[in-house]
Amino acid sequence: MTSSARPLTDVDFCSGSRMEELNKLMEELERRDSGALQGRDLLNSCLRAKQYVFSLIGKSPTQGQVQLGRREGGIGNGTGSAGRDIGKGTGSAGRDRYWLGGLCSGSLDVSPVDLGSTSPLSCPPITYTILVPTLRLPSPAPLRQASPCHYWVPLCLWDPPHPQLSSGTPPHPQLGSGTPYVSPYTVSLWFTSSLLSAMSSLPAPAPHLCLEGAEPWGNCVSLLFSDPSDVFLRFDVVPAVEVRGWPGGVQYLEDWVDEDRGPPRLFHLLPWGAEGQWRVSFPGVELFMRRCLHPALSRVLRASVAVLRPFLQGPNAPGPYVVWVTLLHACERLPRGYLCRPQNAASCFLGLLEELSCYFLRGSCPNPFLPGCDLLSGLSRGPYLARRVSEIRAQPVTHLREAVKEAKEAIKGGEREEKEERDQREEERGSSCSPS
Repeated sequence: MTSSARPLTDVDFCSGSRMEELNKLMEELERRDSGALQGRDLLNSCLRAKQYVFSLIGKSPTQGQVQLGRREGGIGNGTGSAGRDIGKGTGSAGRDRYWLGGLCSGSLDVSPVDLGSTSPLSCPPITYTILVPTLRLPSPAPLRQASPCHYWVPLCLWDPPHPQLSSGTPPHPQLGSGTPYVSPYTVSLWFTSSLLSAMSSLPAPAPHLCLEGAEPWGNCVSLLFSDPSDVFLRFDVVPAVEVRGWPGGVQYLEDWVDEDRGPPRLFHLLPWGAEGQWRVSFPGVELFMRRCLHPALSRVLRASVAVLRPFLQGPNAPGPYVVWVTLLHACERLPRGYLCRPQNAASCFLGLLEELSCYFLRGSCPNPFLPGCDLLSGLSRGPYLARRVSEIRAQPVTHLREAVKEAKEAIKGGEREEKEERDQREEERGSSCSPS
């Protein structure tokens, strides 16, 4: 007699997990994360905090050729300002880049090793990163390339240079005799001191929003806010150098440039690198790529970062940016028809974990845009990280459930407050209709 039961063809061989359950957990995680900003009061708090931070940047008394960059992503768009200084001039040409996710969320190529220490402020579920170009160049020609993914920035590009930049910038042997350069650390000191001093002349944040603290760390500044419902928001503000064009040896990025709808042809130098070097990064193009991801792949990326973040953000770890790069490598070799089918999200999630484990074992993860640049170069904890990823791969349902639970806890306060308001309205409505 033939059984009419459907055969189990959607079970993961290694873990015994059902693909259907994995897909449902990933969808629930997406809903929970997407709902983190659904509350009206919370969204308003985010908008007020964002406006305060941009006002702070605009009023900074920094004296130097500082131009504001392009504002994208995050919780909304608005008009930006540009000028020689952070606090001088207005116009539509410059806008800051900002997006949802703190420095260690995987949006930027930065690791705990680069930052040097953990943030002195708490890291709440709702964090933002803002890039503020302290210098804008029409091309990379004036720079000195130290490696495929690092540049030196000569002091002479600031004309005239601020006295605080001129100090502590000795000539570098590879730049030639007598050619001073500006290290990320020097620019960071100049930028953060100017930003923090501007706070004394800026009025307090809008009502119902409290600035809990502002601390420099890891060549950036973090500002922590809270609202009446005890929800905390953090903004990581990073000084950078914006450069038009592409660095030498770049690949694949030209396919994404669109003069009308796509990102402009430019890259950024981030304030992390050895021996005074600046890290090459493509936040504008990569942000556009993330927006173009099929929803199924966005779900895979979100779930992967959620389960891997706890140890990828640990000491001597590479940070979650390596997860995004692993997904990009998968998109290069796998058919679009396979990647974009929602029912294949669980399979892609498991495959990404396996691929990442292999990268850690080999100690190598090539940068997809810069040949010769390796994200895991010098990593000493590769075997340990590979073992941790394998542990998650062996029990994916358990770790996804934990991620969903954490997402629930992150927004529980806002949900509780809204429920109490609804209950109070119901109670008032009921009392008004009761017989006298």
